Amino acid sequence: MKKQKMIRPIPVSSPFARWMSCLALVCCMLPFVPAPVAAEELAEGVRLYYSQRYKQAAPLLMRAARKGDAKAQACLGLMYQEGLGVPQNYKKAKKWYEKAAMQNRADAQTFLGMLYSQGNGVEKDFATAKKWFEKAAEQDFAPAQTLVGLMYAKGVGTQRNMTQAERWLNRAADQGETDAQTFLGILYLDGTELHQNLDRAIYRFRQAAEKGDANAQAALGMMYFSGKGVKEDPKEAVKWLEKAAIAGNVDAQTFIGNLYYKGIGVARDNVKAGYWLQKAAIAGDADAQATLNDLLGNGEADGTDTAGEKER
Repeated sequence: MKKQKMIRPIPVSSPFARWMSCLALVCCMLPFVPAPVAAEELAEGVRLYYSQRYKQAAPLLMRAARKGDAKAQACLGLMYQEGLGVPQNYKKAKKWYEKAAMQNRADAQTFLGMLYSQGNGVEKDFATAKKWFEKAAEQDFAPAQTLVGLMYAKGVGTQRNMTQAERWLNRAADQGETDAQTFLGILYLDGTELHQNLDRAIYRFRQAAEKGDANAQAALGMMYFSGKGVKEDPKEAVKWLEKAAIAGNVDAQTFIGNLYYKGIGVARDNVKAGYWLQKAAIAGDADAQATLNDLLGNGEADGTDTAGEKER
């Protein structure tokens, strides 16, 4: 089964908002066997869909969906949800998702759960969202497994249960889901919700970091800097922190800015320090702003050293 891409761990305040932003171009990833009567229309509709020619795809997918093809129904649901080639209509999205979900399409079950989690076209209902996520998760659909694990971890739509959270997150992480890997790394590092296990934290962070997850890269860099769970290695720390900073992680930008400002693990470089601290400060990081003010107050943003000039 092909895997669906996901993004960063789900925030408590809006459990599924970030994940929703990834859906528009990754619908219908599961294999299908089209009914002979709809095979050509469906194949052409899907081809047009992936070419982002949504208006041309819509009538072909509609005909296939009305003939009962679950893949077409799932694609059509997402098109109505996102307003791709058709007017946005959450109720119609729900209708087509339900038809596909009843045929055990794991992606449609997941998308239907997302509608209930957001209250789009339906009354917001996390318990119903979880029901659909679990149906998909039981089919080994990794994105849904991540969502179920996070719901148990946050106590959203269910009683909080860290045993179940760990179980589902590990199932998703073992399939390569970076959000699950990063979230597990945080849980194992923190040791508050799960028993602290630094080896597992490093393992999960590294998995996600090597695939470009900025949160995991930042965490891994900080662990190498502090020597927590690994041998202290400033150069390795800087490597991962810079990757995370380039990807936009504000904590990493602040941290790497401070390292360049103080010359820890890298040659002291006030230009690079100012560059990263300014990025983090613009994003609202108070610590970065304070250090940047100190750097600018010392006249060092351009690499000069006013204290040294006074001595001379």
